[in-house]
Amino acid sequence: MKTKVIKSFEINLVQLENGTHHFQIELVPDFFKTFENNLVEEGYGKVSLVMDKSESMMVLNFTIEVDVLLICDVSTESYRESLNCQKKHIVKFGLTSEELSDEISTIDVGMQILNVSGYIYDFVSLEIPMKKVHPNLRGQERADLVYKDENSSLNDQEQENKIDPRWEVLKKIKL
Repeated sequence: MKTKVIKSFEINLVQLENGTHHFQIELVPDFFKTFENNLVEEGYGKVSLVMDKSESMMVLNFTIEVDVLLICDVSTESYRESLNCQKKHIVKFGLTSEELSDEISTIDVGMQILNVSGYIYDFVSLEIPMKKVHPNLRGQERADLVYKDENSSLNDQEQENKIDPRWEVLKKIKL
């Protein structure tokens, strides 16, 4: 099942001539289940990919629209979040396959198939908010999470004038 889902993200480079190519990819709930340690319970949406291929590299422009199911950090309830992003990734042809930076990677010149599932997964993961809060709880002040000292019967002036009993003993010592 996993390989079938991931196979739908493969682009056959041998059949592509140099120039601009357009791809439409559907994101199904099983897509996110193929990756380990996933923040997304499930998701569905679409990806529009514009690939500009040349002799030495490919420029991939992604437009991603996805609805994901997340777990709220405050209430631990599930909720849906809509994520939209536009990302660019450059793939250069080289002797080895490696990631040079977040935006640039190289693939072997002889590679016949480019799988873009990893790029899409990374882009969606980066769009997930750092603090996941259910829409019903957004904008509410969480007073129950703020610490309050309930034993503060003395005001600040009284606390300054009151001397610690340990110091009282030391004041009685004469030198």
